[in-house]
Amino acid sequence: MTIRMIESEQTRVVRVARKPLLPPLAYHWSLQVGERWYEIAPMKETKEANKINSNRGSMANGTRSILTVEASVVGETTKTDEEIERWNQEWLEEHPEYELLTDNCQAYVMDLMVWLTDNNYRLLYNTDTADVDQPEEFWTNDGFEIETDGTAISSYTAGQSHGCAGPLNAKVTVGKLTTETVSTGASQFGAFVDATAAEVEANFGNAIGVSAGLKGDTGIGIRGGNAEAHVLGFGGKIGQDGLEVNTPLLGLRCCVIL
Repeated sequence: MTIRMIESEQTRVVRVARKPLLPPLAYHWSLQVGERWYEIAPMKETKEANKINSNRGSMANGTRSILTVEASVVGETTKTDEEIERWNQEWLEEHPEYELLTDNCQAYVMDLMVWLTDNNYRLLYNTDTADVDQPEEFWTNDGFEIETDGTAISSYTAGQSHGCAGPLNAKVTVGKLTTETVSTGASQFGAFVDATAAEVEANFGNAIGVSAGLKGDTGIGIRGGNAEAHVLGFGGKIGQDGLEVNTPLLGLRCCVIL
């Protein structure tokens, strides 16, 4: 197992943000590496061709909104800007046309995030609809520690996979432990321990989802647009992703228009 500390000149924090379009059913996603944001351009700009926009600042241009929740830390990367640009060109060659249900902003962010972090990430969100292939390597056996801008997070993952086909998405997680304290403002604060021995999760977009496994999540606060509270796996959350009720063995989630 390797656990790296941030920040050094070689490693940069990776964050994901999303703008509500029709919460909890539709969101626009963007990803930040260091100070630079990456996102698929909006449909009115791309028409039928995919285009990747990039900018520096506190938020991606396409994600700016009073409803946008502050970006969540998902991991770290040692990839350089030049490597990212080459990867972006290859992604556009493989996904030249914008498709609402498949080759969209969420597919791009998921693919980029998995590549940047070598599948060693912690993501709070579920995709609404996207076409995402499973990572080549399931077993990660790696971790990271990050302390930056009001967020302190330590995460270890034995193995994980997240595949999507349109609104259908499935996740498999084995041996994941994440501790997080966050205090970045009114939209994100609290302390959390996310402990998963093993879990299988299936979702139809953000409309409905079910999970089964063995979990011992404990914590309280607001993050990722949701208020949540758990004690040893019992608890739930409510917010931009709807309503979720969990036990150590089972979890159910459904759409709630807020």
